[in-house]
Amino acid sequence: MNNFSFDELQRKDLFIALGLWLVVEFVSFAFFPSVGLINPGARLRTWFMISIPLGIGGALLISSSSRFIALMHERTSTNKLLYSFLGQFGGWIGLAGVLFPLFTVCVEFFSNVKL
Repeated sequence: MNNFSFDELQRKDLFIALGLWLVVEFVSFAFFPSVGLINPGARLRTWFMISIPLGIGGALLISSSSRFIALMHERTSTNKLLYSFLGQFGGWIGLAGVLFPLFTVCVEFFSNVKL
């Protein structure tokens, strides 16, 4: 058992995921270009606009999947393993949405590295 109710668990995970997304947004789109690690040019605005719905949607998916797993853990069902896998898969997809800005910055950085 956990110390949080299902609503508190979902709210806590939502705020943690949104906080992580904001930090990744700042590092990816403000810090790295200002330091000169990447020079994306006009693509920066496009990546930023794509990352907003992916980040917010990913945070929502993370929080709802954690609540889904907690609810399924409390139930007695024959398909617990399937529901657990679906909840974890949703969480990983949400995490990919939250970390999308970091993926784009890594691709930009490693595509311009001259060895």
